[in-house]
Amino acid sequence: MLVPELTLAAPEAGARMLERFGFHPDAGLWRLGSQALRVTQGQPQGHGRIDHVALTVPDIDRALADLIARGLALDAGVTPDGPELIPEFWTDGLRFAYLSGPEGARIELCQRLTGAPSGIGQDHVGIPCADLAPMQAFFEGQGARRIAAVELERPEGRIPVRFLAFQGGVVELYQPVAPAPRAAPGLWSRLLLPGLAAPIHGPQGLVLAPL
Repeated sequence: MLVPELTLAAPEAGARMLERFGFHPDAGLWRLGSQALRVTQGQPQGHGRIDHVALTVPDIDRALADLIARGLALDAGVTPDGPELIPEFWTDGLRFAYLSGPEGARIELCQRLTGAPSGIGQDHVGIPCADLAPMQAFFEGQGARRIAAVELERPEGRIPVRFLAFQGGVVELYQPVAPAPRAAPGLWSRLLLPGLAAPIHGPQGLVLAPL
């Protein structure tokens, strides 16, 4: 089980927002379908090496309308106008939208246009890379397996994307055209893994830690 850790200055307020997303507390974690999170208290410095956590939904328009009705909002810096399409992903494309989660932590909704699941749950953890190759090598050294490779051709340039199956979840690695700097401690702060004896420090500030 791959569990993203969410570091918040005010975890109690963050927990109330997670409940509006549909998460519920369970044995020290927050769960929504197949997605589990851990919330911890700290002083994050904006978005870190882990940029977002993505949830898969069967109908993104219905899910988004429901969440907005609960008082949640689109992330104005990523998808201010609602769902967008990436036609290159998976079989027939992917629709996605970003919401602003606790303290601005990004939570993405994803709908595959073919083979969408019947319920909401885990889709992937998104990690922008200053250099994708060493990050991919690091994850593969920890047992990850590549399940998709896409080169997005955009007006600003080529964006390589790799999807890796890892510890029962999926990690999305992507290299923006503008180099991603080494990140300060962020909201999505670490990836937690069961059975890990001690933290493992990967490239570009990424941390794997025991669950």
